[in-house]
Amino acid sequence: MVLRAFGLVLLLLFPAVVSYAAGYSEIARMVVLGTVFAFYFGILARPIAPFAVLIPAVYAAAAVTANLTDGVAALILAVAAATGAASSLGYHRGLLAVLAAALIGSFEPVAAPVALERAVAMLGGSVYGVLLVMTIGRGLTVDTRAVNSQTALSYSVLLAVLVLLAWFAARAAGLAEAWWLPLTVAALGEPSLDSTPARAVVKLMLALAGTLVLLAMFENGLEAATRALFAVVMLLAFLGAGRHRAWLQGFLLTPVLALLAAGNDQFSIGVYLEPTLVVFAMVSVFTVLGKWMLWTLRPDSGHVAA
Repeated sequence: MVLRAFGLVLLLLFPAVVSYAAGYSEIARMVVLGTVFAFYFGILARPIAPFAVLIPAVYAAAAVTANLTDGVAALILAVAAATGAASSLGYHRGLLAVLAAALIGSFEPVAAPVALERAVAMLGGSVYGVLLVMTIGRGLTVDTRAVNSQTALSYSVLLAVLVLLAWFAARAAGLAEAWWLPLTVAALGEPSLDSTPARAVVKLMLALAGTLVLLAMFENGLEAATRALFAVVMLLAFLGAGRHRAWLQGFLLTPVLALLAAGNDQFSIGVYLEPTLVVFAMVSVFTVLGKWMLWTLRPDSGHVAA
């Protein structure tokens, strides 16, 4: 299983490595993002895996409207709400890839022609990722949990509010590359409970703190090869232990994308350390409180999706 997972990770990164070696670093960045988005989406929402090819359009729409606060906020709100609503089918973790594309695009404002070029490169990666899911990854099973429709509705509203709050807070504080903050809010904390609300809150708090620690490790001095090595390790963890642990699936998503989305630039939060800590603490409080309320008012144990 370990060798198979390692081979699959190498296949995931292969097109991007070739593009990077050929000197097309920006194309490599978009290709690897498209591949990982599509693979994550396809594995965790397998029945709708082919729709992953639409993810580049979401990225492009967010990038083009990034300077139009109302427009891009409406897009993020809609995607976050859809992600939460998909929990009724157990697809919510897969749709986090769509939300991630929208959030990354919202912090990368570009003109329409540039957005189109990036979307085309990402589309190539997305098609490749879907093909991997449907061929080599067809026997790869991942545990997903669906919740009842009432819980899904509550989770949809909660996720939309928390993601938008985190997004506005990051933008207001002037944090660069801060798409990771609202994504972390969305990725951590299942709508269903596999233990008591108190244990779920502790696990959420530890995961939030752990994400910040990991992101801090990635700044200053990490070259492309080192970032790729970290990404390989985390993708292996996802394909190994993460397949049967929902919390680990969400926990690994933000750090992996932070490594891959950086391109030639080093991911850094140190320049904005003080405002980052303040905003992160504020957003974390609302996240923990909101999800504790969900777990307390609607203690849905969920069921394994078919």
